[in-house]
Amino acid sequence: MLLTGTRIVSRAFGDAYRQAAAIDSAAARAAAGNMKAASDGDKMTKASGLTVDESTKILNLDDVNNREEMMKKFEHLFEANDPKKGGSHYLQSKVIRARERIEMHWAQEKLLAEQAKAAEMAEAKEATDKPKNEPLDKK
Repeated sequence: MLLTGTRIVSRAFGDAYRQAAAIDSAAARAAAGNMKAASDGDKMTKASGLTVDESTKILNLDDVNNREEMMKKFEHLFEANDPKKGGSHYLQSKVIRARERIEMHWAQEKLLAEQAKAAEMAEAKEATDKPKNEPLDKK
């Protein structure tokens, strides 16, 4: 009877271990898949580990482009999670990463705007450099 009970318990532990391992690996694959889907082509998201959307949720922002509101909420959450005041170092780190990711987003937006402006100016210059009286094609 003791042998049968031991065998049943060991099988239950083995099954539980295999199930936990399967769930762990499935969760890891899903997380990697979600990160890849959220960050296809977005090197900043891969570098920071956060999307802009996640960052706005962490900082509880309505508008990602409102710099004043972002800094105000960042400072509040940073102080509220200060480990010296009984806060969480992990949460404070998340707040910092969220601020950094939003700042990366601003820099990216600024760069894209500058590139678009430069391309527009190049097109305008190219248009003014063309001769105005082009000869007509004769057939």
